[in-house]
Amino acid sequence: MRKFLILLLCFTVCLPAAFGASAAKPALPDNIYFRAMRDEMDRTLKKLRSKNAPAPYYVAYKLSRQFEFSMDASLGELFSEKTEPVERLSAAVILGVGSDKNDQLGFDNNRFYYMPSSRAFVGDSYDAIRHALWHLTDAEYIISLDSYVKKQAYKRKKQLPADLPDVTPAPQAAVFEDKGTFAVPDAAKWGKILKRLSAQGKTVSQLEDFGVFFQVDAREDYYLNSLGGAYQIPFTRAKLTLYAQLRNKDGYEQSFNETVSIPDYLNPDEKELTEKTDAFLAEMAERYNAYKAETYLGPVLFRPRAAAAFIMDNFVLAVENVKPLLSDEYEQDETAGWFREKKGMRVLSNVLDISDKPLLREYKGLPLVYMPVDDEGVPSQDLQLTSLGRLRVFPLSRRPLGEDHRSNGHARLSGHSYPRERLTNVFVQAKAPLTEEALNGEFLEMCRDWEQEYCYEVESFGSSNKTNRAWRVYTEDGRRVPAYGLDFSNLLSRSLRDIAAVGGEEQVFYGAGDGNTVITPSLLLEEAEILPADAKPDQARFVPKP
Repeated sequence: MRKFLILLLCFTVCLPAAFGASAAKPALPDNIYFRAMRDEMDRTLKKLRSKNAPAPYYVAYKLSRQFEFSMDASLGELFSEKTEPVERLSAAVILGVGSDKNDQLGFDNNRFYYMPSSRAFVGDSYDAIRHALWHLTDAEYIISLDSYVKKQAYKRKKQLPADLPDVTPAPQAAVFEDKGTFAVPDAAKWGKILKRLSAQGKTVSQLEDFGVFFQVDAREDYYLNSLGGAYQIPFTRAKLTLYAQLRNKDGYEQSFNETVSIPDYLNPDEKELTEKTDAFLAEMAERYNAYKAETYLGPVLFRPRAAAAFIMDNFVLAVENVKPLLSDEYEQDETAGWFREKKGMRVLSNVLDISDKPLLREYKGLPLVYMPVDDEGVPSQDLQLTSLGRLRVFPLSRRPLGEDHRSNGHARLSGHSYPRERLTNVFVQAKAPLTEEALNGEFLEMCRDWEQEYCYEVESFGSSNKTNRAWRVYTEDGRRVPAYGLDFSNLLSRSLRDIAAVGGEEQVFYGAGDGNTVITPSLLLEEAEILPADAKPDQARFVPKP
């Protein structure tokens, strides 16, 4: 794998007041992606104009070259046999019109729309990329001008201060890394592995379906803005997803899945994959006889997968997007982090701290969201978000929260939003991590203090805050029996202060799409409320499983 790295900084003292062609330019890699972006960007800044309307003062382009290889098998048979990866090039365009003092960004014209113009499929040639960028830039300019007029009217109506600029200066960086040629998995080898693993599902009579899905996602992102910020960064992840469907003894149809990250897909550890599949299937067999949850208030032990979802829903989302969007359509930006007014306040138990590490490439052999430069061209910084339970710092973009504002390189562009303040690799760090044995002992002791017959241990839960993957742990002897139908809708951010103990074995969990990764061990909450999920049994099958 051939890599090269260039880092160029242009500090705030040398940034021009109006960002344009005069900004420092990095030496770009000689490939069609940067040539096309540079040439179309120069033309845009020089020629894109509309009579009696503001011109673009800032342009940013992002291209993502993606490779996907996948295979799927169920109960010993392959669904399809693919030998070549699917390749795709996508593009996104960001414009700033007016000036850094007053532009159109940060204003939402439509409550369900704050996205840049983008195209999912772009031809992989210089001419095709130029054409796509030209088309997208023209469309983005029309949208931007409309937003500009409405934003200025909104600022006058609300009498917003005119001395605070819409964008603050920040150093720019350029980082380039070439990942080389994408290594295509051995389809014959993986076909045999998937057939063998999926056939193991035949041994569990309670299952209505069982399968395995192998996928390798690789991409190389190319970013360039008119200030000189740029990057070329690769990312590759391989995973195996186990999925099962069963109807439990009470007649509820349930689906389960578990994702296993694969550090080296060219030389997979087949023994480990077999062991993880066996463990998953053993749990599924037990799930058939699971008990339905009842209303509960007391200690809860979140295993790492559930802990990651808990931290994501109640901490990460609370500290992201701290600069609220302006809009005529609503008074409050519901997408803005609700901890934005709580800097310096205690939001977390003091038995742990949380940090963000965008400069870390991998952890325990698994790739992370390496982002040395953000999507405003600013060099990223590691952040110690909390200490002693208090919120110390936010992820910041160039859109100011107040005077003396400085970006810390955490503006991220997503498929659903222009660059906003977001985290990357969120680490949950125990101050005094407990061994698995000590954590289980602490859990049982806490349950006894609460005089509970049993407490709940939770393997995972989803965005709906409901789960069928939990266990009743009986206080008297530590016996574990499966439980389903748990609803954590009343689990709020204040529960972060109820974390009483933290395990010592972290695991890496990936968000969907271009989301965060969360690295966390098990978390023991002293108090959590659980409601029984509002669901009814499903209709029985007309004909039994063959």
